[in-house]
Amino acid sequence: MDFDYDLVIVGAGVAGALTAWQVKTARPEARVLILDAGDNPVTSIQRTRFVDNYQLSPTKGVPSPYAGLPNNALGVAPSSDGVGDPVTMNRYYLENGPDLFKSGFQRMTGGSTWAWRGNCPRFLEGDFRLGSRYGRGVDWPFDYAELEPFYVRAEAELGVSGNGAEWAPYTPRSAEFPMPGIAPSYGDERVRAALAGIAPIDGVRVTPITTPQARNSEDYQGRVACQGHSSCLPICPSGAKYDAGHHLRRADKLGVELRTASVVTRLIRRQGGTPVVAFKDWSTTDRIEQRVSARQVVLALNAVETPKLWLASGLDNTSDQVGRNLMDHPTEEVVGLFPEPLFPFRGPQTILGIEDFRDGPFRRNNGAFRLTVGNDGWGRTESPEAAVDRLLWDGAGGRILRTGSELQQAVNHRVTRMLRFSYATEQLPNPANRITLSDERDGLDQPRPKLSYQLDDYSRRALAYGHSVARRLWQHIESTIGAQEVAPLQPTLAYKGSGHLIGTMRMGTERFASVVDEAGQSHDHPGVWVVGASVFPTGGTANPTLTLAAVTLRTADRVAAAL
Repeated sequence: MDFDYDLVIVGAGVAGALTAWQVKTARPEARVLILDAGDNPVTSIQRTRFVDNYQLSPTKGVPSPYAGLPNNALGVAPSSDGVGDPVTMNRYYLENGPDLFKSGFQRMTGGSTWAWRGNCPRFLEGDFRLGSRYGRGVDWPFDYAELEPFYVRAEAELGVSGNGAEWAPYTPRSAEFPMPGIAPSYGDERVRAALAGIAPIDGVRVTPITTPQARNSEDYQGRVACQGHSSCLPICPSGAKYDAGHHLRRADKLGVELRTASVVTRLIRRQGGTPVVAFKDWSTTDRIEQRVSARQVVLALNAVETPKLWLASGLDNTSDQVGRNLMDHPTEEVVGLFPEPLFPFRGPQTILGIEDFRDGPFRRNNGAFRLTVGNDGWGRTESPEAAVDRLLWDGAGGRILRTGSELQQAVNHRVTRMLRFSYATEQLPNPANRITLSDERDGLDQPRPKLSYQLDDYSRRALAYGHSVARRLWQHIESTIGAQEVAPLQPTLAYKGSGHLIGTMRMGTERFASVVDEAGQSHDHPGVWVVGASVFPTGGTANPTLTLAAVTLRTADRVAAAL
């Protein structure tokens, strides 16, 4: 049978970019095409334009660098009002409850790596064996030891900085990090000193260590060292932080073809072969459906778009697992004013983390969590802009409170002492948390995804425990050197999203209990592969991108061998 391409990859985020680069490196003769809904360049010139947008914007939220994009795929798909905005943030989903799924994504060439923090801890050994160790969730089809060599490769490709000696008690390593860890800021060192004498919490010793980050601590692979702009999310001005454009550019040099503004609308089943990939170019006026065929097809979309495409295409779903087990890392924070200036916002937004509550027998009863020491003031609780507004203006009374040097002193006294301890909790896979198709259509006449989501008691207990630990960190600081405005004093069980879209295309060995096999290939449709965090059987206790990259490189090797 004649094919247009050897491999078609749907999606140009980190998973799609890594797959394209790895397959083309292993098989230079292969004809590889990437179809992506975004239509932005991944050049340094484009980055400069995004940075200019960010600097000129009166607000500094996630969308602000990208507001100048044309009315792209988001304007005709993930948007309730038809107005383009590259960050969906729940304006695209139809939420079916009972709780809100609070994480969104960027539909851009390069994906959400344009606006991520860059944190790259590995999953722990226990994260892969949650079912057998603790009777919760399920086990992965492979263990940490099997994935470890791919972690090494992923760290090299993303350019992860870290300190192996600090991580030795948590994750066994066969190689050192590509670069030394990012140097802690002045504020980080003051916080670490304040916590140095803290007694174990529930028998657990608290040790702040350097968080591995896909951010250069020195020049690496053509990217400069971190310059400390402290705007990693939503935009890294210098390019020191990894984004998928890095591998898209490398893939382009190898001869990979990239078609942007191309929204894949369905996979058309064929007898005895891989499906034909149908897509629409939203940048054209007619938006006529086009089709390409391939020997192998890789779906490199996220945990919302992959099952949406699968279900819209009517592909087989023998396991009834497509779209199920949607997960995130629900997160909250306890904030306060440190007794002395910390001078936040000098360096990345997070440098130190506390990994000691990510595993243990307590996982039988409640979820584990990572703690982060913020280097960005009060994070999402109160921005510097909001702090200045509080000190400047009395909203209730409609009057100015302070101006001039009095305002300056008040701002210096407050903003320089802001500190947060955040906790991001694991969530169990729940088949009722799922993606289905709604009756509403977007501008390309595609069904919008409907999300059913509920935070279970396992995660709610993790949120309560995370608050308890963070509050006790503050209590130690209060009792030894003093602190002010620590809040909240009691757990509210409120939560925010981490932007970690996980699950919905489960990986496993049994075709009646999973969507893809341990290599990422569909049980029902040989030659169709899925990469990304959607294949994770459980959510783990760390930011998913590094594990996503490691699993993707493992799958890419199998795809290359199948060509």
